[in-house]
Amino acid sequence: MNLRAMKEEVKLFSTPIAAIVEVAIAPSHSGRVKCMGTYWPARLYHNDCNLTLEPNQKVQVVGIANITLLVVR
Repeated sequence: MNLRAMKEEVKLFSTPIAAIVEVAIAPSHSGRVKCMGTYWPARLYHNDCNLTLEPNQKVQVVGIANITLLVVR
């Protein structure tokens, strides 16, 4: 089975959750955030924006795709 052909399951949260960027996140590069006391892989929810989130920046987690959190500024 081709893993790229598998559809990514995205779950959006009804209420955003606060997090802090640990490793920079950019449209073409996933990073890491600290959320609820745990470190998670993270990527931008809107990959078409021209935004880079830097370490120590506060973000909002709006959903999850597999084990990767989806964040916005």
